[in-house]
Amino acid sequence: MNGTAENRKLSLNECKRLLIKNGLQHTDEEIILIRNWFYHLAEIAIDAIDKNAKPISTDIEITETKNKGKP
Repeated sequence: MNGTAENRKLSLNECKRLLIKNGLQHTDEEIILIRNWFYHLAEIAIDAIDKNAKPISTDIEITETKNKGKP
């Protein structure tokens, strides 16, 4: 992960707050590993979604019907 993406991660303190809120206590090193694992899992999920996404067709054929004297 590049430096820019690293800066967008939740901070260690924010991760601690979330984990403690759920009654879990971990060392800083464990919290960093957990955080990185979740970010990696999210990357895998996003890649899978991107690969399975159906492309949107921009070649839409529009056909006009003539109004046969009707309003």
